[in-house]
Amino acid sequence: MEAAGATPGVTIVIPAWNEQDRLRRTLERYIPSLEGRGDPFEVLVVVDGARDRTAEVADAFVDRHVRVLHFPTKLGKGGAILAGLREARYDYVGYLDADGPISPEAIYALVGNLQDVDCVVASRWVQGASGAEEEPRFNRAAGRAWNFLTRTILFLPLRDTQCGAKFFRSSVVRMVLKTVTLTNRAFDVSFLYHIRKVGIPIREVAVHWTHDPDSRMPVGVRAVSIMFISLLGVRVMNSPLGKRVPTKVIQWFMTEFSDA
Repeated sequence: MEAAGATPGVTIVIPAWNEQDRLRRTLERYIPSLEGRGDPFEVLVVVDGARDRTAEVADAFVDRHVRVLHFPTKLGKGGAILAGLREARYDYVGYLDADGPISPEAIYALVGNLQDVDCVVASRWVQGASGAEEEPRFNRAAGRAWNFLTRTILFLPLRDTQCGAKFFRSSVVRMVLKTVTLTNRAFDVSFLYHIRKVGIPIREVAVHWTHDPDSRMPVGVRAVSIMFISLLGVRVMNSPLGKRVPTKVIQWFMTEFSDA
């Protein structure tokens, strides 16, 4: 069932920080396929404090179902996604990485699952998925370790929380937007944690994932460390102890680990 008052269609949010080359390729690849289906859609590009021609590239597609949100200062991946989700027009809404890691067909395979579930995430690790083997060995090891931590600390029964392709019913997004404050790379797991916390099941769907070695968010020791600390922060802030944490401490945490 569609949410009351929702407009049938799909909103795809793409956070973009210094993505002039990859964003152009992604839009040129996705938009003709999306237009060919004839279903209502919009691609909402969030220009996240970019210092290159990302904004110019995005603006060139505004007559082809693309809307652009311009932010002069960097919000971080999660902050950019949240900004886009707040502006979504349609009843199905999701986000994708700017490098276009899945095929246009896979987008609608994910969206099709929203006929009977409220939240669907692409996965590189469930049966039938492929492409994860293209990632560097360190990335794969870090991903497996991260999965173990999300299961043991946040009790999220998912095999892949970091795959950059997720779709939801707009009613679910509205339900959790105000409770998600983390905006760094741990945003995905925080968002999914809050969705599950309100009792909404999450379905993982196998995809073919294309790894782009020119990532704007490379996996390194510092990034892994900040993500781990952020994970602990999510756990503490959503426990009885969280109510006793001074506001100043929370503000410091959000500032110190706002972007990784």
